[in-house]
Amino acid sequence: MEQRSNYRKFLLMWGGEFISSIGGGLTSFGLSVYVFQKTGSAAATALVALLAFLPVLLLSPLAGVLADRYDRTLMMMLGDGMSGLGLVYILICMLTGEAQLYQICIGVFVSAVFSSLLEPSYRATVTDMLTKNEYSKASGMISLAGSARYLISPLLAGILLGISDVKLLLIIDICTFVLTVICTAVVRKSRLTRKAAEKESFGESFKTGWRAITEKKGIMLRTTGNTVEYDEFNNIVYLANGVG
Repeated sequence: MEQRSNYRKFLLMWGGEFISSIGGGLTSFGLSVYVFQKTGSAAATALVALLAFLPVLLLSPLAGVLADRYDRTLMMMLGDGMSGLGLVYILICMLTGEAQLYQICIGVFVSAVFSSLLEPSYRATVTDMLTKNEYSKASGMISLAGSARYLISPLLAGILLGISDVKLLLIIDICTFVLTVICTAVVRKSRLTRKAAEKESFGESFKTGWRAITEKKGIMLRTTGNTVEYDEFNNIVYLANGVG
């Protein structure tokens, strides 16, 4: 039975994630400038960057298991919505006085922990929604959204910091979280609920995923020239950044 395309729903969800990516880039750039201005320490700036990156790296495998066991769009909504709490905390600290380094570190860490729920669920949801013929087009758009925080956000952040301060960037980023949650909620409401897979323990799910990566050759990236191929689980292969 041929899979029905949900490309319009994908575009709505992608649009929310694209805007959220720009907002996240604004915050990353703005907080780096703020911390360096207040402390004059490159080490402090690097610490904030590390706390923003490390939870996503460490928790992504666990988030993938959760994405297999629970509603993926709901996981995306929780990841986007709850990650805004860390930014709200930083903003409140700045509005009541100068935010201290430890307060910024706490806010960034909380935001990164919840953001780790987002990425595996997002990529898995895309493969649920689209047909194989639409995978290559979608992979290019997802790569574009991921690159927006590095290409578009620094330019916008520089312009906005010239007329205001980092608090404006935080407010914009928090608003993008709200927009993303709304877009995902609309997509979730209009989609058919996935049939629940046979339940297995969290540990067994994690082991199954690990064995699939280490033992099955079909998981490995295979390309011929500039063509796109698909793994045996019909996941998207991302040629733009070499990640499958």
